[in-house]
Formats: sequence, C-alpha cells, structure tokens
Amino acid sequence: MRELIEEILGEARARGATFADIRVNDTEGTAISVEDGQADKIASASRSGAGLRVLMDGAWGFAPTNVVTRDELRRCLDDAVAMARAAAGHVSEPGMVAEVEPVEAAIEAEAQIDPRDVPLAERVQRVFEIERVARERDERVVNTRASYSDTAGTLIIANTFGTWVEQQAVRCSLRLAATARSAETRQMASESEARPGGYEVVQSLEPAQWAGDVADRALSLLDAEPAPAGKFDVIIDPRVCGLLAHEAFGHNAEADAVWAGESILAGREGQQVCSELVSIADDPTLRDLNGSFRYDHEGVPARRHEIVREGVLLGYLHSLETAARMGVEPNGSARAQGHQYEPIVRMSNTFIEAGDSTLEEIIADTERGLLLKGGYWGYVFTARGQFTCNVENAWAIEGGELGRHYRNASFAGLTLEMLSRVDAVGDELSFDLGGMCGKNGQAMPVDAGGPYLRIRDVVVGGQQDIGRTEP
Repeated sequence: MRELIEEILGEARARGATFADIRVNDTEGTAISVEDGQADKIASASRSGAGLRVLMDGAWGFAPTNVVTRDELRRCLDDAVAMARAAAGHVSEPGMVAEVEPVEAAIEAEAQIDPRDVPLAERVQRVFEIERVARERDERVVNTRASYSDTAGTLIIANTFGTWVEQQAVRCSLRLAATARSAETRQMASESEARPGGYEVVQSLEPAQWAGDVADRALSLLDAEPAPAGKFDVIIDPRVCGLLAHEAFGHNAEADAVWAGESILAGREGQQVCSELVSIADDPTLRDLNGSFRYDHEGVPARRHEIVREGVLLGYLHSLETAARMGVEPNGSARAQGHQYEPIVRMSNTFIEAGDSTLEEIIADTERGLLLKGGYWGYVFTARGQFTCNVENAWAIEGGELGRHYRNASFAGLTLEMLSRVDAVGDELSFDLGGMCGKNGQAMPVDAGGPYLRIRDVVVGGQQDIGRTEP
C-alpha cells in the first residue's frame, strides 16, 4: 500500500501539483437502538476508500473512491488534476498550504476490549438492559430510547511533504434519553458516554445507577415550576459552560470562519475579548475525551491550542491552508468525516479553564439569581456573535441559598458581551459533552467542558415573567 500511495503522490508532483495528499481509511462499526423495549435498529457496516487532493496553480482538486486500487487512485488523480486546472483561472483567492516538517508515525488504538470481539447478541442485550432500567423506573416514564455505536478501523495519511501516518482508532458510545409525563406535562432527560476506547466504555457503566439517574432527572422535572423570564445573575454548571465554550466561542475561533469574515473574532488577536477571569483552550491531546487524537487528518501533530488567556485573544484553530493565509504555524485542527470529504477546521476538546472559587462560595456570594444545570443543546450565529443555550434544570438563588426548582429554561445573548460579564470561576474543571459536532455537512467527535461560572445580567427565557429587567 505504501509503495502505491507514494507512487501516486510522485505522479501528482510530476504533473505540477505544489501539494497533494491522500487519506485511506478502512473502518467497520455497529449501531444498536432500543426504544420502549423494542429493538429499533441493529446495523453493521464497513467502509473503505481513499480521498486524493491536489493543489495546482492556486486551485484545489479533490476526488474520492471506495475502491483502493492503482487504477482507481490514478483515476482520482486524473479527476483531481482536471478539476484544479479547470478552476485555476477562476479562483479569487488562490489556495495555499503552510509547509510543515514531515512526520512518520504509527498509532495503535488504546482499547481494552475490542468491540468486534464481543458477540453482537451480548452488545444488544446490554443496550436492552440499560433501556429497561429507565423504562421500569416509574410508571410516569412514557418513552425511553437507548442508542449504542462502535467503530474500529485504520486511517492512513500521506502527503508530498513526506508525511506518513497510520492511525488505528476504536470508539464506543452510548446515549440514553427518558421522557416522563404527568397530566399534560412532558419532560425529558438524557445522558451520553462517548470517548476513544473499546467496549469497556459501555461495560464499565452500572445500569441501575447510570440509567436510573437519567429517569430520575426526567421525573424530577415534572415537579419543577416553569422557568422565569427576565434578566438574572446566573451560575452555569460545567455542562452548560462546555456548551457555551463550544457553540458560542469555539466556532468563532475556527480560522476558516475567521478568514471568510463570518466570525466576531476576526482581527481581534491581542485584544481583550472576555473577562480577565476567562481563559479558553482547545486540546486534542487530553486523554480519554471524545475529541482526543494524536494527529489531525492533514498529518499535523495534535497540540493544545491556547485561544484566550485572561480575556485576551491569542489565536485561532488552523488547517494547513488557513495557517498559510494568516502567516502562522499550523496547529493540527483539520479533520474530515471520511475519505469522501476534504479536511476542514474543527474543534476537539474545547473548554473554559478552572478558576479559584468553590461552587459554595459562588452561590453564597449571589444575592439573587439562577443556577443553571444540564445543557440540552445550543445554537450559534457566528457572524453576528449571537447564541442560544437550552438547559435542563434551573434553581432560584435568594440571599445566597438555593430555592425553587425550575424547568424549560434557556439563555441567550451576544457571546463577547456575556463572557465579559463573568465575575466568578469555579475551581473544578470537568468534561461532560462527548458527542458529535456538525459543520458543513460533516460530523466529528468532540467534547467540551469547564467549571462553574457566574455571569451577571443574563437574559433568561422562560414562562414566568418574574425576572429582574433593569440593566
């Protein structure tokens, strides 16, 4: 295989490519879904193929194939070269790549139990067991859905710089959602476990505790009051903090959005963009997190990305192309969903760093506000810096003490304005958002986290108009 790939890359150079790379992947996986005691889906699939990319006369050409043979790779080269030549006279911004030192590496998967060695019937039974615990928790639990997936495979990355990286990877994930109902009120809670590793990721979970907790959270929301609407001082938990770091800030720090003029952080390097208490990083080198990896899909070694330090913007996440355009060093942030896609700038494990206050101290120092816990989902409009986060639980804070329990709360605002109003940062950092992030039609594994944060004067959406409204 190596001889063939290097032969094709040599042909690309001979035909005038200033840069070319090839990614070859071979993966297999299983997906199991159980809903309300019934097997909703059980599927196994395998994929293999290659994607070849060339840069010629400032234009890119890309062609994939599902059959990795000499004839098919040459066909991909012909197609990619033809595309680049056809586009060369029409590009407004010529393509470029930052030159990096070539690397050679072989990365083995860190899995204690290869899921392919576990009988399918055993994996299915495990998913049924977890779903059953939640379903039988209480008669008010009216819907339960457990979803399991595993993937295992090898990715080869080679380019005309001389890079050759072979990465093995094994991943497992499990997600459970439970919906409870009382009269006309329906409430949902969910939990997921996703990270690099084998079947031990799922086997290590205790169904009675893990699944029971999800059902109990949904049930507890039935007794919670509708959330208030208004302006509050809020304390957000690590899950909501991770949602904010990823959705509101992280996407704005991706250099392709910056270059396209779609980020509020464009041109702000070296400027104060957040409270001095806020430092933000993205780090694929952290172990056992869903966004962790050793090399990105351009063969650049993974490294910690310092995005904000004490409120000052230090830099962005880069691919080879965005690094060249901005005249900086690539930092290993380009990934692709599969061989059919080109690598684009992506986050990995994005988080706000811990501070020096305990949660108890932050609550006691809050005269009136809300504690928000459990991020459901978030949405960001990067070009305008607007975001919305929906959370699972909220509790009133009165005189430094927790009070009433609320449900169906959300908060929204302008990213930089909100982060400038952070005035307390918790001393414990945790990650709890392992999942998939979608961008430009591609989904990639990521994680996000942070500490507890207090943010002043936040607009909270709810059903009761009891919040403070003055500035």
